[in-house]
Amino acid sequence: MDEDQGLAGRPVGEDDRDAAGWVRRFLADLAVVRSSNTVRAYRQDLTRWLDFCAAEGISPLAAHPRHAIAFLRAERQRTLRGGGTVSARTLVRRLTAIRQWYAFLLVEPERTGVRRNPVPGGSALRTATGVLAGQPALLRYDRPQPEVLSAGEIDRFVAHLTRTRYRDRALVALLQDAGLRIHEALGLRLGDIAWPTRTLTVRAGKTRTTRTVVVSRDALILLGAYVRAERPKVLAHDLVFVNLGRRAFGQPFGYRAWVAVCEQARRAAGTPRVHAHAFRHTCATNLAEAGMPLDTLRRLLGHRSIETTLIYDGVRDGRVRREYDEAMAVLEADRRLQHRQAEHREPGA
Repeated sequence: MDEDQGLAGRPVGEDDRDAAGWVRRFLADLAVVRSSNTVRAYRQDLTRWLDFCAAEGISPLAAHPRHAIAFLRAERQRTLRGGGTVSARTLVRRLTAIRQWYAFLLVEPERTGVRRNPVPGGSALRTATGVLAGQPALLRYDRPQPEVLSAGEIDRFVAHLTRTRYRDRALVALLQDAGLRIHEALGLRLGDIAWPTRTLTVRAGKTRTTRTVVVSRDALILLGAYVRAERPKVLAHDLVFVNLGRRAFGQPFGYRAWVAVCEQARRAAGTPRVHAHAFRHTCATNLAEAGMPLDTLRRLLGHRSIETTLIYDGVRDGRVRREYDEAMAVLEADRRLQHRQAEHREPGA
């Protein structure tokens, strides 16, 4: 192939060397497989990168690892409006977005002019940044433990879900027992429920994938009661969860409507930690503590990578520690009993 011909067999044009244009193409492709929130975040990250390159007089399509290191340091030192700085977690996401963009450009190097990724994977960039700065890597951060709700918090919250008899409790049951994201639960359709097998076909808006999830009998009973007793029988759509109030009766039950219901019950119950994703974390934590293998948990939660699920590995470590301490307490009590028995036998020996 001639070096001036792209993969499509046409001459390379000026538009092919336009970094902003390639960002638009990348984001358009990304929107097919990732959620709108992810696309929005990646757009912000790539805009920061292009602005940095423009300020430094660097062509983004000819960037080197040293430019990525300089960008990382500049972002880490940048002061935000509120007076804080860019978090390490945000920087990790920015580097991921930029790395994926260059991977996209590397598919057609004859058209883009990009023949290597200036953002290495793994810890290479972080290590290099630390070496140049003479200090530890800038991207080291502690992964927060998932927020887990207690049984008492959940019971008090559910007891104050009084707007409907079944709908809101059924929704919470799916979040708590099946680990669904709130948008996944609200997007369920009647055909997604396999009543005999107690499974749901879940469409993940975040990753644009589908997965099969097993639900508990209690959750299915509540869901069945809601569908039979509260959900209107004839509607123009087949979404499971619908509005039951006078306004917009029978219309899809949206996220904002759920937030209003949740906020009312949360205040009445005095459970400020309760929110939709906390139920998902609680479900995953309970399953991890019960010994579910991480790969199985990953598939249940719909995580693309096992790395995301590893946050619950620390939860399992905590369970192991508790079980160890309990076993050691039993052994210690047994040793003390044997010691006392030995002392009682000595006088008559």
